Amino acid sequence: MTDPGDSTAEAAMALLREHGPLHPAEWARLLVADGHGDLTVMEELAECIAHRRLGYLADGRSVALDSLLAGRVLTHRLTDVEIASGILAAHPDLTPLLPFDDHDPAAGGLRTLFRDLDDDVFDERGVRDPDWPADAALLLEPDTLADLQPGDLVALAFVDGVLRLTAVGSAPAAAPDLAVALADLVPMDRPEPLDGIIWQLMADDRALFAAPTTPIGDLITDAGYVCDGDDIAVAGFDFAADRGQSHLATVAAAHHLADDETDAVTAFISLIGVLERTPDNDRDRAVDAVMVSASDRFAGLARPNAARAAFGEAYATRRAGTDTLRLAAAVLRDRGPRRIAPTAHWLAGKAAELDGLTTEAERHYERALSVDPNWDEALAALARFASDRGDAVRAIGLLDRAAGGYYEPMYDLLQSFLPVDRPDLGRNDRCWCGSGRKYKACHLGKAEHPLEQRAGWLYQKAASFVQGIEWRPLLISLAQIRSAHDDDPFALYHALDDPLVADVVLFECGTFERFVAERGDLLPADELLLAQQWLLAERSVHEVEAVRPGEGLTLRDVRTGDRLEVTERTASRQLRVGDFFCARVVPVGTSMQIFGGIEPIEPGQRGRLIELLDSESTDPEELVEFLSARFAPPQLVTTDGHPMVACRAVFEVADTAGIWRGLSRRFGTADNDQWTWTEQGSVLGVLNLARDTEPWVLEVEAMNEPRFESLLDAVGAADPEGRLREQTRTPAAELIAQAEEKGVRPVHPIDPEDPEIAAVLDEHILRYEQQWLDEAIPALDGHTPRECAADPTRRDELTRLLNSFPQQERPGAMSPHRLREALGL
Repeated sequence: MTDPGDSTAEAAMALLREHGPLHPAEWARLLVADGHGDLTVMEELAECIAHRRLGYLADGRSVALDSLLAGRVLTHRLTDVEIASGILAAHPDLTPLLPFDDHDPAAGGLRTLFRDLDDDVFDERGVRDPDWPADAALLLEPDTLADLQPGDLVALAFVDGVLRLTAVGSAPAAAPDLAVALADLVPMDRPEPLDGIIWQLMADDRALFAAPTTPIGDLITDAGYVCDGDDIAVAGFDFAADRGQSHLATVAAAHHLADDETDAVTAFISLIGVLERTPDNDRDRAVDAVMVSASDRFAGLARPNAARAAFGEAYATRRAGTDTLRLAAAVLRDRGPRRIAPTAHWLAGKAAELDGLTTEAERHYERALSVDPNWDEALAALARFASDRGDAVRAIGLLDRAAGGYYEPMYDLLQSFLPVDRPDLGRNDRCWCGSGRKYKACHLGKAEHPLEQRAGWLYQKAASFVQGIEWRPLLISLAQIRSAHDDDPFALYHALDDPLVADVVLFECGTFERFVAERGDLLPADELLLAQQWLLAERSVHEVEAVRPGEGLTLRDVRTGDRLEVTERTASRQLRVGDFFCARVVPVGTSMQIFGGIEPIEPGQRGRLIELLDSESTDPEELVEFLSARFAPPQLVTTDGHPMVACRAVFEVADTAGIWRGLSRRFGTADNDQWTWTEQGSVLGVLNLARDTEPWVLEVEAMNEPRFESLLDAVGAADPEGRLREQTRTPAAELIAQAEEKGVRPVHPIDPEDPEIAAVLDEHILRYEQQWLDEAIPALDGHTPRECAADPTRRDELTRLLNSFPQQERPGAMSPHRLREALGL
C-alpha cells in the first residue's frame, strides 16, 4: 500500500477530487496522463492506495470522501440517555459522515467512542447500560444537549471541510423515498456495507441529504430494509446465519477442511449448543434428536484437523465450558461412529487439561491411542507429557509416529537429550558410571545431563504449555503491542514467537505458576525445585560490568545492587561493558542464566522502567509497550515540548485590508508580505501572503500543532470570511521516513542537520542536560550526577553511565562531552 503522505498518493487524491468517483482503471489512466508513471504501476496504486480521505462506493468506484461529503447533512433523533450523557448513538444515522479518525482536522474535535474500548468514558458520563450503544457513538461536551428534549433532531453537517453538530431549528425537509434506489443496490440474498450504499446514494444524487431531513435509520426502515452492525439488507434477512456461514468458511480455509469435515464441525457446534442451552431434565431427549438427525455427519471428526477445528470453535469461539466439552466427548464416544472414538477421548483429554487434571488428561490420550495407535493429536499430547518427565526417548518416539511430528518446536531440542550408547561396553558389562551394576540395567538407553544443561529444556516445556489455546488471547494481545511499530504484514506473526512476549505471558501473566502447579508432578524432582526458584526471580535492569566473549557476563542488578555471574554464550559476544538491559536472570544449579530475551535499555529509559518494575500496579501490556517503544519511529519535539509536526494551511483571503491589519497587530510588521511569529528569540510560525492571485492566498506554517492552532485562530480573527482551502499535518518521523525511502522526495523535508532544525533540537537538549545534572538518577542509586561527580566513591559509577551513552555527537542527542565538562570530569 502507498503511504498517504506520498506525493503520488496526494496527486491521485487530487485527481479523484477533480473528476469525481472513478473506477480503478479510469483513475490509473488519469494518473498516467498526469505524468506519474506507467499504466501497470498506476493500476496497482489505484487498487492498493491507502488514504484517510478515500472511500469506496457500492459500484466499485473510489471516491474522495471530503469532496463527496461536502455540504451533506444527516440527522439523529435524541433520547433521554443521550441528552443526559452528552453521548450520541451515531449508528446508523450519522456514521456515513464519520470516516475521519479523531486526529483528523475534518473531525472538528468530535471523538468517536465504542463499547469495550471506551467503557471508562461511558461510566464517567453515567451510562449504566453495558449494551448501549450497540455501535459507534459521538462524545460531546457534557451539557451540549442540555437545552433539547427527547425526540428533537440534531444535524451533523460537513461544512468547509469540518464536521459540525447543531440542533435542527426548523421543520426538516421532506423525507426522500429510498426504496427504489436501495432495490438497485442491495441484493435480496446478501448484506452490503452500509457506508458504501449511503455514499453511493450521495454520489448518484447531489441533492440528497443537502438539508436536514428524516434520520437515515428511519428512511432505511421505511424503505423495507434493516441495518445490523456495519451492514444493510432486506427486512427479515438472517444476519446471524449469514455471519455464521462466513465464519465457518473462514474456519474451513484455516484448517484445510473438506466439505464433510466442515459439515462435521457444524454438527459438533450444534451438539455443543444443545448441551449448553437445554435444561438437565430435557437434555437426553434433545441429544437423542441431534444424534438421530446428524449421526452420520460426525464422521468427519475422525481426522485431526477437523477435531482441532471443532475444539477451537467450541472453546475459543463459542466459549463452551469444560463440563460441556466432557459431555460432548461422552456423547461422541458412546453414540457417534466408532471411527471418531479417538476424537472423543482426545476432546475429553483437552477438557481435563484445561481444568489442570493432568493425570486424567493423559489417561484419555492413552485411550485415544488404544483405538488408533497413530492418531496425531494424541501422539503430540503424550509427547509433551513425556518431555515434561524428561523422557526424551519416548517423546521422540511418539513424535516420529505423528504426521509432521518433526516440525514440533520441541523436536530438535529433544534430540540433544537422547542417550548415547557406549559401543565399547557389552550389555552385561559393568556400567561406566561406577555403580557396580550391569550396563543394561544401569545406563543402557538412558541419559544423564546436568541441571545446567536441562534448564533450557525446562524453559521449553513451559513455553510449550503457554501455547495452549487458553493462553492464545494473551499471546495475541501482547504480540499486537510488540509489533505495533512494524509495518511488515507478517509482523504480528513474528511477534507471536518473540521471546519477550512469551516470557511476559509466562511470568507477569501467571502462566508459569499454573505450569508448575499442573505439570510439576511430571517434572524430575530437581527441575521442579528449579522451577519453584524461578517463580521467585524478578525481571530487572542489569548493567554489564564484565564480558567474557562466548562464555558469560558479570552483571549488576540496578534495582538491588546484586552482582551476578551469568553463563551466556550468544549475548556475551554482542554486549559491551557499560551496556544496560532488561531481562529475567534465573538460577540454574550453581550458575545463572537468562531466558526470555534481552531488552536493551537507553540511559534515559532506566528510571521509568525501574518505576514500572517496582510498581505492583504495572500490567503486562504496559510493560511490553514500554519495552517495545524502541522500535517506534524517532519522535522529535519542539522547544516547548510538543511533538514536531509539519503543519501547513492555505487560505483564500476575503478581507484584504482586514487580514493585513489583523496579522500586523498580532505578529508585527510584515517583511515582503511575510509575518514571522517569534517569542524569546524562537521562531514559532510563519505566514506568507501571495497578492498576485485572485483571490489573495495566505500560506500558514508551524512546526507543532498547538502553535498551528494559534495561527489558524489568528487568521480567522483577522479575516472571518476567509476560506480554508487545504491543510496538512505531518509528523516529523514521517517526513524523515520519506526522506530515507529510496525514490521518494518528502513534501516538507526535515533534516536534523539543517541549521534551523539543529538549533531547535540543540536548544531543547541543552535545557534537558542542565536539568539532568541535578536529577536523581536510578542508575546512580538515586543520586544526582553532580553529587556523584563530587563523591570519589561514586565517580566510577557516573563515568560508566556516561560511557554507556552514544558517544557520537548529533543534533537532538545528549552530549557526553558537554556533560563531562559540566561535571568537571
